[in-house]
Amino acid sequence: MTTPKILVYFLIMLLTVYPVSAAQVALNRWVLNVTLHDDGAVEEVIQAEFDNSGSSPLEGFSFTSPVPGVEIEDNQSTGVTVSSEGGMDFNSPNVKQQTVSGKTNIIVTFDKPVETGKKWNGRIGFKSEKWAVKQDSNYSIDIPVNSPQAVSSGKNADVSVPADADIRAQVFLPESVEVTSVTPAPFRILFQNDRMVPTWSPDKLHIGDIISIKSSYSSVLNKITGTDIRWRELKARINEAEKKGIDVSEAKTHLNNADDYNTKQALQSYWKKDYTAALESNAHANDELNLAENSLSGTVKKNPQITGTQPADTSKTPGFGALAAALILTLAFLVIRRR
Repeated sequence: MTTPKILVYFLIMLLTVYPVSAAQVALNRWVLNVTLHDDGAVEEVIQAEFDNSGSSPLEGFSFTSPVPGVEIEDNQSTGVTVSSEGGMDFNSPNVKQQTVSGKTNIIVTFDKPVETGKKWNGRIGFKSEKWAVKQDSNYSIDIPVNSPQAVSSGKNADVSVPADADIRAQVFLPESVEVTSVTPAPFRILFQNDRMVPTWSPDKLHIGDIISIKSSYSSVLNKITGTDIRWRELKARINEAEKKGIDVSEAKTHLNNADDYNTKQALQSYWKKDYTAALESNAHANDELNLAENSLSGTVKKNPQITGTQPADTSKTPGFGALAAALILTLAFLVIRRR
C-alpha cells in the first residue's frame, strides 16, 4: 500500500472513531439550579442549550453527577429543537444513568436527532439523598461545574464553550440556614421564597469550577423567615377580605409597615451581622402584624359599590301613621255629635 493510500486510510479511521461534527457542537447554556432540603436531599435541574454546527446530527449529550444512584425526575426533563428561523419542535429527552467509579454518568438521548444548523434547548432534572453532608443543623455540598459531552454517531466527544456562553448557578439552601463559607465567590446571595440563595453569574462561574458551600442554621434568620411567612399569609387574607368589599385600609397600612420593618430593616441589619438591630426590627414587624390582624378581625364595614348592596333605609313607612290619625279624627267627631 502506497504512502498516500495509507494516509487516506488513517484519516478515515480517525473520522470513524472521532466524528468531526461532535467537536463542532457548542455549549451555549449550562445553568445549574440546585435545591438543598432540610433532610439533606438534593434536587438539581440543569438548563442547557447545544448548537449543532457540525455535519452530523446531534443525538444527545452526557454528563457526570458526583454521587452514585441518582433518581431521574421525568417531569423536570423536557426540551425543544430550535431552527435558525426560530421555529420550535418538541424534542423529548430520554434520560438514563450508569454508575461508574462511585459517580453517575447521565446519558441523554433526544427523541429526534438535532440536525446541523439547529439547536436543542431544554432541561434535565434529578435528585439524590447522598450528595450533601448534613451534621446536626450544618450542611455542606460540593457541586462540580463540568462540561457535558456531545453524543454524535453513537460516540462521545467534547463540546466547545464560547466566550459568551451562559454559565450560571443558583443554590437554594433550607429555610433558616445561612451561608458560612462559599467558593467561588457568588455574584450575590439572595433571599427568595424564605431561603438564602447564593447566585453565580457568567462572569463569576466557569466550566471546571467546583462550587463549595458550608451552611448552618441561624436563629436570627429563622425569626425573619417566620415573620415573612406570617406576612404573606396575612396578605392573602387581606386580599380576600378586600374582594368581598370589606374596608381593609387600616390592616393594609400595618401590613406595609411590617414589610418595611422585616424585609428591609431587619434583613439589612442581618446582612451587616448586626443581629441586635435585626431582632429589634423583626419585633416591630410582628407588632405591626398583630395590629393588622386585630384590625382585620374587627372590620365589618362594606363598600356597596363593590358588593352591589345598598344601605338599609331607616325611614319609617308612612302608612301606619296616616291610619292612626284618621282613627283619632273619627273618634273625636263621634264624641262631638253625642254632646
